[in-house]
Amino acid sequence: MEITIDSEFKALIPPLAADELRQLEQNILRDGCRDPLVVWNGVLIDGHNRYEICTQHGLPFETVQIQFESRTHARIWMRNNQAGRRNLTTAWRLDLELGNKQDLLVISQNSRKEKMTGNQNAAKEKTELSQNDKTDLQPVNTRVEIAKAAGVSTGQVGMAEQIIKKSPELWEKCKNDDVSISSAYQQIRSIEKGEHVHVSQNSGENEWYTPPQFIESARIVMGGIDTDPASNPIANKTVKAKLFFTKEDDGLLQKWAGNVWMNPPYAQPLMGQFAEAISSRLESGEINQAIILVNNATETQWFQRMAGVASAVCFPKSRIKFLDPQGKPGAPLQGQAIIYFGDRSESFREEFSTYGATFA
Repeated sequence: MEITIDSEFKALIPPLAADELRQLEQNILRDGCRDPLVVWNGVLIDGHNRYEICTQHGLPFETVQIQFESRTHARIWMRNNQAGRRNLTTAWRLDLELGNKQDLLVISQNSRKEKMTGNQNAAKEKTELSQNDKTDLQPVNTRVEIAKAAGVSTGQVGMAEQIIKKSPELWEKCKNDDVSISSAYQQIRSIEKGEHVHVSQNSGENEWYTPPQFIESARIVMGGIDTDPASNPIANKTVKAKLFFTKEDDGLLQKWAGNVWMNPPYAQPLMGQFAEAISSRLESGEINQAIILVNNATETQWFQRMAGVASAVCFPKSRIKFLDPQGKPGAPLQGQAIIYFGDRSESFREEFSTYGATFA
């Protein structure tokens, strides 16, 4: 049968990570497409990744038909199907639940209109709705229910609603794990207040520099700094790394060595790529030690990747005020974490405990 790809429906599907997509492709090439694609009136509603892989390689697949009353019902089914089968970012889980809230409300409202239209005595019926009818017409999926389903707090639900309303672009970054929900919410609030926002809010700009005391502490712990893979000539006046790479050099493609200091770009996919690079290069023995300064986005995949390899971490007691090219401090909207990799965790704890709570 001819299958149609609906852009609105496809946008409801959380994208697979690169390794997940590779594994799916390998499985299909080895075993074939074992699960049938789900279609509604010829429109694909489940199996988009399998469909693309099979089409690319000319592999056969089966389909199964499913019926819905409307596109709204189809969207709800798709969200529930995705929520029950995948490891999703916090923002994606919230996005699915909040989307269902809106669609269920539409269904409720349409149901009411149908009741009113079909009743010859509509005016009278409108004032004599039973208590059950009134309950049915209340907004569905409260914040408490959404928070429970998504595994978050009601406060995060409220923040997510504000981000979606005021900055859909920023919400997409939350869904992609580029920025945490709390950080995005604080960024919106600060912009509304006219406050100055900088790189620690995942703008991706590299023109904010680490205060020198943190770099000096890193130098003390590691015994020196050999490589800074995400830097520039101005920053290296303070870091004093023997080897540093600029944006144009693309430090991800270069060979690192010795002791590494890094305050990586916070935009994705760079943040995730540098997190993977620091972790894998330490595991392979390419580098000896590293100290990384990042946002304390502990729920993100890139942070969890580094935490699994790290020897110690410091959570500063206050937000670090990064410096602009003129040396003026900014106003960060999120806290930071200083992560240590290596065999001098006790030295790290002793040196960095002055900045905040330190764990090894």
